[in-house]
Amino acid sequence: MLTKAAVGSSDSHDFEAQAGIEWRRWLCVTTRAGVDVCTAHLATRPTANAAQCAELAALLARRAVTRTVIFGGDVNRRGPCAPARAWTRNDGSAGQAPGLESASGIGALHAPSTEVLPAIHTDHDFLIVRSRLSRS
Repeated sequence: MLTKAAVGSSDSHDFEAQAGIEWRRWLCVTTRAGVDVCTAHLATRPTANAAQCAELAALLARRAVTRTVIFGGDVNRRGPCAPARAWTRNDGSAGQAPGLESASGIGALHAPSTEVLPAIHTDHDFLIVRSRLSRS
């Protein structure tokens, strides 16, 4: 995840559910532009993935009560891990592991556009999602 806005603070924690030797965490930064920017890499094992996905969706929903939130990461699943009111985009057109990377936005982020670019030396292509921040 990239943001042009200056970062005010950050928060990162382990997911409650874990699987195997890979320890999974989420990271959110609070920007001075009033947007929380979050990322995570979820487990590949189905039981841990489902629990992490539910935890991530709840985290994003809690943060979205008072702030605009954008998430992007490798969710290792075809469906989104976002609250129902969020828009979601994925890398479904990717040549490598299509549909497993996801981005979502809640709040004052509108008109998301998606681009998937081929990548080498990794197991996923690049998912680029751009969205406009509208002020009320």
